[in-house]
Amino acid sequence: MKSRKWAIIATTACLLLGTSVIALASNPIKLMINGHEHKTDTPPQIINGQVMLPLNIVTELFNKKISYDANINVVNIQDKKDIVISELGNIKITGMEDDYGVYEHLRIYQDQTNRSLAGYNVMNPTYAPEISSVDLNGDEKREIAIILTTGYGTGVYLSEIRILSDDLGRNMPVEDALFTFKKQWTGKVSNKGIEMRINDKQILLPNELLNEERENWFEEPMIGNIVHYYIENKTLKASAAVQISPGEFIGELETHYEYINGIFVAGEATFSKFDE
Repeated sequence: MKSRKWAIIATTACLLLGTSVIALASNPIKLMINGHEHKTDTPPQIINGQVMLPLNIVTELFNKKISYDANINVVNIQDKKDIVISELGNIKITGMEDDYGVYEHLRIYQDQTNRSLAGYNVMNPTYAPEISSVDLNGDEKREIAIILTTGYGTGVYLSEIRILSDDLGRNMPVEDALFTFKKQWTGKVSNKGIEMRINDKQILLPNELLNEERENWFEEPMIGNIVHYYIENKTLKASAAVQISPGEFIGELETHYEYINGIFVAGEATFSKFDE
């Protein structure tokens, strides 16, 4: 459970109005930031006539890093610092550590130019952002592609792609791979085995080709736990593993992208079975 540390906010406005304020569990105090409600695990509270906010919320809002040393009963608040997390030649990506094991507030630098980079990346250096400088749209100019790892673990790998023009001046949209696969692929469990449909093509993987016992299978095959973007022969590609149980992935869907009207558009999906 998160320890509750509080920051004090003066309640002068309430006193000037001459009203008494009582915060009940059924009517918690709302935290509004620039006109929008900010949900918190623990709502603001009034203690001894002062409004209290969880300290981790305050440090997050002001981009600070917080830690608590229970041995000496001290709360430490420090400025977050940009850390270089990936480099390729004159291109580098920086990020700030958060409290949940990821780098956020990403920025990309090239020579004297820099800009923010949407998204986040896990802190494990094995999964540092992958930077490529390659012509992906056929205009004989290099684009900068960044593959971010947003999640990993046993049976899980999730990535996202960002593509920028070579001068960092333009963000180039990319269709979401998982969304594309879900539009083109369906699967079901039958007495024969795993039946899949990809666009107009039917595929059957019979029971004898599958390793996992049927009692361990999901109600239906699924995709989404492993999604991988990669670049091969100057072409952006993406894949998603097809899973039938917590321990068995039977193959993967794959698509490659084409640059059409300013967008990297995913093409027709194909399926390939994993070798046993």
